[in-house]
Amino acid sequence: MKVRIAPVAIVIFTLLALSSCKKDDPAPLEAEVRGKLLAGEVDASKNWRLIGITLTSGSNPAQSLNLQGCFTDNVYTFTNNASQDYQAAEGAAKCSTDSPDVIEKGNWAFTLDGLIVNILVDETYSTNGLFSSEVLADLNANGIPFGFTIGYVYPASVVNLSETGLTLEMNVTVLSSKTKYTFTFTAI
Repeated sequence: MKVRIAPVAIVIFTLLALSSCKKDDPAPLEAEVRGKLLAGEVDASKNWRLIGITLTSGSNPAQSLNLQGCFTDNVYTFTNNASQDYQAAEGAAKCSTDSPDVIEKGNWAFTLDGLIVNILVDETYSTNGLFSSEVLADLNANGIPFGFTIGYVYPASVVNLSETGLTLEMNVTVLSSKTKYTFTFTAI
């Protein structure tokens, strides 16, 4: 009985080669890539600090807004979990002694292409919120009540996002007046 080793070896080699081949994983969506930059790996969190806000109104040049010290040490935490949690917390320098530790909470989400991020706040604890959509009532100079929204509740274009820096831009139009806000953060 003759054993033909060559054909058997070819069949075994072919089966091994085919079984070791696997389809390449598809490239991750840009939203996933940017999600890791913003919030860290899955089930991790990443903290950011606001270092600057500029506004451009109409055709006027950009102006830097002066941030109060109690505002510049606030911590913005993005969590890369199933609900994509967001939280802003007061830093060591609170704007008032009765300011709560947590300013606002909500969720975040990128568009699939990663070019827009929505930060949706559903719990507001302070008027120092950056993305809160809470409407507060106040009185104007004539004593007439009016409402105004705190925070910037618009979708934000992602101008820059890296391991250490984040720049968001929001365009707001109120009564045909266009204003662009640019927020710059640093990872901490």
